Order: sequence, then C-alpha cells, then structure tokens
Amino acid sequence: MSNFRTFILTLIASFGLPWLCLIIIPTLKYQALTPVAYDKDKDGVEGFYPPAPINRQGQLVYAREGCVQCHSQMIRPPQLALDGWRKGWGQDQEARPAVPVRSNTLLDYLGEPYAFLGVQRSGPDLANYGWRAPARGIIHQMLYAPRATHDWSTMPAFKSLYVERKAQGPVSDKALKLAGKAAPKTGFEIVPTAEAEALVDYLLSLKKDHPIPGASAAVAAAPAKK
Repeated sequence: MSNFRTFILTLIASFGLPWLCLIIIPTLKYQALTPVAYDKDKDGVEGFYPPAPINRQGQLVYAREGCVQCHSQMIRPPQLALDGWRKGWGQDQEARPAVPVRSNTLLDYLGEPYAFLGVQRSGPDLANYGWRAPARGIIHQMLYAPRATHDWSTMPAFKSLYVERKAQGPVSDKALKLAGKAAPKTGFEIVPTAEAEALVDYLLSLKKDHPIPGASAAVAAAPAKK
C-alpha cells in the first residue's frame, strides 16, 4: 500500500511540478502585469511601456488565416547568438549595426489573449512590422496578389478578403492598384473588405520594440503612421 501511495505521489510530482513551473506560474505572472511608466529624465521617453495595444479585430483575422504558420513575432535573446533587435528593423531606421539592441520581453505582449510567437520563419518576422511597413495600399496589394509585388514571394494570396465588383462611376479610392495578371477585368475594381482593413490595421499596430523603462533608450516612441 505504501509503495502504491509513493508511486502516485511521485507520478503527481513528475507531471505537476513541470506544469506548475512552466504553465501556471508564468500565466499568473503574465496576468499580473501592468503597463510601466517611463521616467522622462532617465529614459528620454514619456508615457507608458508598452505604449499602445495591438488591433484585436485584425489579430482575429491574422489567426484565422494562418499567418502564424509562416511569420513569427518574437526577436530572440542576442546572448544566444541568434538575432536580437537591430537598427533598420524597427523605428530606428539607421544602418544595421553588428551588435543587436534587445530581444522581446513579456510586456511586449501585454493585452494580447494569445501571443502569436510563431512556429517558423518562412516569411519575415512581424514583431515590429508597423515601423517598416510600406504604404497601406501596397500592403493590400501584397495580401491580394503577393507575386504582383514580388515575383519571388512564396506567400499565398488572400483573395477571399477582397471583393471584385463592377466599377460605378469613378474608381473607388480604396480600389487596389494592380497591373498585369493581377489586374481586374475592364470595368471592374477590387476593394478590401472590412476584414482586410482590420488585418492591415493589425499589421500596422505591430511595434514591439519600444524602449524598456530603466534600460538605455535608443530612440523615443513615435506615433503610429498610416
């Protein structure tokens, strides 16, 4: 009887302790996180870190369309000899230096029910895509017909997020400017749906490289540009 009890307790400890340390404790710590105020004199930045939440409606479209299968949102610690943040990747658009700036922290994902860290990088990392994104219309072109923008692209086309309709009078200012094989039939135009607009809003809101309070701030946070 005692051997059986010892076996059960050992079994519970073997599965329970890893679950406690890897799942329960980190989850409780994450739920207790709150934005941290910057010290303007020390950090050179005003406001709070992180400064703004992501676009939740667009994140739902991002998840449904499976973007997380090819794009990560995680810059790994530079001490692991991996990537780390680098200039030119985010809000600091200067030349890329040899020394990485920083990796992601838990607070970078504050307010997100799920952190889409990704499983592989078939496409570029999107953690700070909002800083280096092209014009809104070009993002729509890339989503509708990736190879119309880059013929080497392996990204699938998300045409279901767009509507091809007959043009009524002047072409809509939201109509995609497409040429070649991607261009619509004569007299028709392709416009984004509300879901496509939300997805682009989400991509533009991805700016997970703001200065960390208490650390050396390379650059001050700037307002989002659309």
